[in-house]
Amino acid sequence: MWLRELRLTNFRNYESLAIGFESGLNFLYGPNGSGKTSVLEAISYLAVARSLRSASDAEVVRWRENGFGVGGEVVQRSGEKRNIVLRFTRGNGKDVKVDGESLARLSDLVGHLRVAWFCPEDTWITKGGPDARRRLIDMTLCQVDTAYLGALSGYRRALRQRNEALLNWTPDEESDRIVEAWTDKIVEYGARVMAGRAALVPRLGGEVSRFHHAISGEDTLVLGYRSSVSLSDPVGEGSARDDFARALGECAEDEKRRGFTLVGPHRDDLDVRLEGRALRTFGSQGQHRTAAIALKLGEAAILDGDGRGVVVLLDDVLSELDSQRGAALVAHMGEHGQALVTSTTRAHQGLVSSVAGASEAACFRVDAGEVVRE
Repeated sequence: MWLRELRLTNFRNYESLAIGFESGLNFLYGPNGSGKTSVLEAISYLAVARSLRSASDAEVVRWRENGFGVGGEVVQRSGEKRNIVLRFTRGNGKDVKVDGESLARLSDLVGHLRVAWFCPEDTWITKGGPDARRRLIDMTLCQVDTAYLGALSGYRRALRQRNEALLNWTPDEESDRIVEAWTDKIVEYGARVMAGRAALVPRLGGEVSRFHHAISGEDTLVLGYRSSVSLSDPVGEGSARDDFARALGECAEDEKRRGFTLVGPHRDDLDVRLEGRALRTFGSQGQHRTAAIALKLGEAAILDGDGRGVVVLLDDVLSELDSQRGAALVAHMGEHGQALVTSTTRAHQGLVSSVAGASEAACFRVDAGEVVRE
């Protein structure tokens, strides 16, 4: 799948914009603040109905406007076309239409367009806390498995309610009943989430290890799923349910004293090891950068696992890499179909165009809310 056209209305610094992309490599350059990243951010709305920059919907509305619109034409591998339109209005929220038909749920949008986003800040995937690593796993799974998306959403809702019940708990039957009801819910949803993550990590690890070796030429990068629950059969949903329920029972009294849920998918982590050592603790800046690239390449490979394709968004990462790693990154991203590469300098266009098969890469100049194809 690939994005043939993008249309914006009152999105960030764009009052109105229409861009036609090529199915292969597309290069966008311009100064900082010109609107390059906003183009990629708009594309993420077409894929998952929200910003992959973690911005709120209200934040992306153009100054003094009441809402924004993002539209696009997605071409499937079969040649079939899908027209996606997402609109957000302050006070009314979001509405999404596919080929003119309104979607009953925003989650129904997932799968029409798949994206993998990479930016310099992604080095925090391996350097920072577990939130970023969980987000990588969850965003990958949500785009390929709508059932996982439903389980993750359900778990988050139930977890909020259970934490509120624990915070307000008093030693009486009514408080115990409320906590128990939400315990049943987080066990139901959480078991699906843990089983999904545990099944994904070995697949992702194989792809990441392959890409890491191709880029660095050395070292062994290994991924492991670290669950806060001791899982007897990590990929078995039934056993995960039993294990999760048992773990919650063991810490029930401590949870009531502390007022929040102590174990579950929200406490899990992705273990990243380089030559057997924890990368977060011992890795150099260069090793973190290469590992983050390999993780994102692995994500793209998983998203393209069924051969439907994925749109890869590379936001100003070439300036952070030497020419060898930069060329390897662009070449591997191009394996999966369409890629959009941004840079502050046109000098990187040569690197993009030098990649095998990329001689016809489209080039766009971005400046002050205008995008011009050159």
